[in-house]
Amino acid sequence: MSTTYFRAGDGAPLTPDDALRVWAGEAYQILVETASHYGRVVSAEQLARAVQDRTSVRSTLRPASWLGRVLTLVVHRCHATDEPPLTSLVVNPATGMVGPAYGEVQRVTGQHSLNDVGREKAAAQGRLDSYRRYAPDVPPDAEPRLATMFVENRAKAKRAVRPGTARQQAPVVEPDVPLNRICPRCFLETPIDGECQNCN
Repeated sequence: MSTTYFRAGDGAPLTPDDALRVWAGEAYQILVETASHYGRVVSAEQLARAVQDRTSVRSTLRPASWLGRVLTLVVHRCHATDEPPLTSLVVNPATGMVGPAYGEVQRVTGQHSLNDVGREKAAAQGRLDSYRRYAPDVPPDAEPRLATMFVENRAKAKRAVRPGTARQQAPVVEPDVPLNRICPRCFLETPIDGECQNCN
């Protein structure tokens, strides 16, 4: 057992998988609560603090080292249960944009080649879909909303490009081929072509 992850009450150590699974279950509930209020979002820092407080599971590691894995489990849970991508509600408070963990949503949904604009548009649609699923106060004419700072930065970038100058094409990054998958029942990683060793 690792003492890197432990229960706050009695100091009992937890395996990384057990801690991440507990946090992922709580993160899912927090994101559903967030989605139940139209327009509400949560920062990665707020989410990391809340999952630790509500579960009493702690880590000696900084949240940046484990929160991405927690969000990955939530992504796979939402995908397996045909729910909207709740992780689109986790945004940078300074920019209103989704972070690198949103790439897992793109990977499981097959949207590998999305650039920044495509990713933010997909995330905005994911937020609206989440609100429509869980919030009672979504206006009938609601549309996906991009973060204000993202829109402003895009406008500045367009103005900075002089007429007649060629734009460089961004290189296309080949997606990683997954070697495992997430079990929809227990959320543990299993071989891509095998049964879950935990459930079976």
